[in-house]
Amino acid sequence: MLTIEGIYQNGQLSLSKKVECTQPVKVIVTFLEEQTTLNEEQLEKLVAQLYANDNITFKQAQCLLNHQNWQDTVTILEQQGCQLYYDKEDFEADLETLALLEKNSQ
Repeated sequence: MLTIEGIYQNGQLSLSKKVECTQPVKVIVTFLEEQTTLNEEQLEKLVAQLYANDNITFKQAQCLLNHQNWQDTVTILEQQGCQLYYDKEDFEADLETLALLEKNSQ
């Protein structure tokens, strides 16, 4: 069995690579649903909603938004009307980072 991706458009099927067949062969064509992607604004609203409902932490929001620094995440969450807070998990993560930085500086 061989699986090859392709595109069906205007009644034509185009495979992503050439297949050498010397005789007729049965095939199964499966039409996959289009994957929807969020634009940046939709992603920001979704992340803010998850954060506001305590479904994700600040750090998770930062990762989902693909932000390198926390200030960018704060800006987005504030723009979306979120109440920011600093919880026990944030504090413990900061303590771990501080301990690691102190260890590496010795």
